[in-house]
Amino acid sequence: MPTGGGQKAGWRSLSLSLLGATAVVVAAPAIAEIIPVGLDGLELSPMAEADQARLETLLGVQQIDVLSTLSPDRTTLVIAVSSRVFPEERRLHLLNIRTGELSDALALEYDLVSPDLPLRWIDNNTLRYVQQDPYGPWEIITLNRETEIASRTRVYPTQAEDGEVLGMAPDFSKFAVRVYGESEDIIYIVFLPSLRRLEVARLPEDLEIRPPAWSASGDQVVLVMASGEERRLYDRTPNAASLANPVVQDALGRLAPDENPFYQHSTVRVFDFSQPEPLRLELTAPSQGGDPFAEASLNGDGDRLLVKRYRPSQVAGRPHPSYVFPESAYFELYDLDGTRLDTIAAEPLRGPTESAGRFLGDDRLLFWGADGLNRHLHLYDLDERTLSPLALPPGSVDPASMVASENGSTLVYGFSSVTQPPELFAIDLAGEGAPRSLTTINAAVADSNRVRVDAVSFSTGQGDAGNRQGFLVQPAGSAFPPQKVPIVLWQQGGPGFSMTNEFATEVEMPLNLLPNFGLAVLVVPLSGREGFGPERYRALAEGQNFGRIDVQEGGDIIGQMIRQGWTTAAQVGVTGCSYGGYYAAQMMAQFPRLVAAANLQCSLLDTLTEWQLGYSSLLSYLMGQTPMEAPDRYIQASPLYNAATMRTPALLFHGSDDFLQVDVARNFHDALELADIPVTLYEFEGVGHSLYGSGYQPQAAQLQIEFFRQYLRP
Repeated sequence: MPTGGGQKAGWRSLSLSLLGATAVVVAAPAIAEIIPVGLDGLELSPMAEADQARLETLLGVQQIDVLSTLSPDRTTLVIAVSSRVFPEERRLHLLNIRTGELSDALALEYDLVSPDLPLRWIDNNTLRYVQQDPYGPWEIITLNRETEIASRTRVYPTQAEDGEVLGMAPDFSKFAVRVYGESEDIIYIVFLPSLRRLEVARLPEDLEIRPPAWSASGDQVVLVMASGEERRLYDRTPNAASLANPVVQDALGRLAPDENPFYQHSTVRVFDFSQPEPLRLELTAPSQGGDPFAEASLNGDGDRLLVKRYRPSQVAGRPHPSYVFPESAYFELYDLDGTRLDTIAAEPLRGPTESAGRFLGDDRLLFWGADGLNRHLHLYDLDERTLSPLALPPGSVDPASMVASENGSTLVYGFSSVTQPPELFAIDLAGEGAPRSLTTINAAVADSNRVRVDAVSFSTGQGDAGNRQGFLVQPAGSAFPPQKVPIVLWQQGGPGFSMTNEFATEVEMPLNLLPNFGLAVLVVPLSGREGFGPERYRALAEGQNFGRIDVQEGGDIIGQMIRQGWTTAAQVGVTGCSYGGYYAAQMMAQFPRLVAAANLQCSLLDTLTEWQLGYSSLLSYLMGQTPMEAPDRYIQASPLYNAATMRTPALLFHGSDDFLQVDVARNFHDALELADIPVTLYEFEGVGHSLYGSGYQPQAAQLQIEFFRQYLRP
């Protein structure tokens, strides 16, 4: 299951009232308890003064988002700085990338609601953007930062229709809009100022449209139709699942290509509005080699097209490939006559969900992707046809916080690692290409972060020695290799997400949280993760691997750490959110003597319920069968029905509004209680899938730290 919080995109990625009163936690809780956490939070016994101060500082980490293009003089960006705990506490700034100076963008603070990004500089003082007006119409806003004068142009249909703006041309001469229909949606291009609109596509029910990509002049635009998530994925009703649904049939490998809409309707269309006949180029998957399209972009002149394509998963034993759940990706370059100019299938760019590219000036492409334990940047020379990594340290680029100058000479990007809190950096691509720091927004966090990180590798039953690379985050000053220390094994949500070296203090991803309080965290991407090639990525769907092969790998790794003297069975913990919580529960069931404490968060616990009420396509893909065909297999893969084998004390976090029903988490708690296992479930009122971005993070962090301190004794 995808995690919440918006940190990453998933594999394709109900309200229950709780008591509003404050809950008080006593020093020695009962063996089993369900504690509702109201909007007032928890009243917890205070931590030691130094611990409390460090926790507050670490949780004060700020998220930095780039919102605009570079100004024409290549000096100024609009950025947003927000608290990860309270994202609504956002401040907008103008950043001078030459000096690093920040100034408040007060004129934008109240007008910027839901913009189509990026905001665009019309000149060095004037910004323009489009957004959905809070009261309905779409509006184009022009703002002068010197005079703080703004103008608004409202655009709205005069007859009742529901829709959304998909994107605005860079010159604001036209925009793309999607109008919702009962059986299909219609995509229009709306021309300004005439308000004439041109139909450019119709979307069948099971297809999605990617955000449009424009040329610099706005005369050309590319639209991509591709597979999307199930409709109403988060609406939990007893009639949600349908075996006949094409998404489910595709996931099971039972839909022949000539009957598969995700193959037949995967289309790229390029329109050139400077021509009498606007449709300039149309590519379809069947006519272009069979692999579906993911996304596309145009160069500034609008005469070359970069297309990302998916290689569908062909799982052993299934008659047909799955196009909804691809196993890898590659890129192709076309001209507008449809001639393929180049194919780029480099290893660092093969991740299906976490790889993308764009034109960088006239002669280069910029790519990013999950490559092993890092999410890095690469340059591709169009003349030499060579891919070269930029000189970045270990860590992770934030592709949502990236902007380049129009000529491609300057690149600004967000970056973090376990030892580097999030900041913005710049590279002069016309020079030596060494990164320079632009911001010090999280300097206080950096000063409080006391950790060391070391590369590690382990052998599992899935290949040669050392075939699982990872990293161990420990308190600063710790020895490496460690000797008999508490270690918490963490797994990301998903499955399918990468697990890279990045700064994180949330309980869902406690890479910097626990090590700053004496508890090491082990990060090892296992089967089903991006960044290690298609075989490992689709491994969970092969055979009957889901809930088995990945868990066995974790057992192998823990066993090796114990044999090497790094830790003991009484000092190993496990934690994660969503699929990570599922993983923790499966470790409890399959390796009860190797895991001494488990913190399960927003967890998938019952695959039978989830198939019927929720993500039936993902489970169908992972399991290869439906619950009607293999009920025993679904039961075996459900932690809820295997509580009798568990012995591990557990701490559960779950939101009252999580699409993974809190009722299932309650039942899991009760099953552990009946087995006399120490267990506490905290139900957080008003929270959806994960605590990320909620005010409950400080309390949950303290609970997580104290839980692992209690059960993973040195």
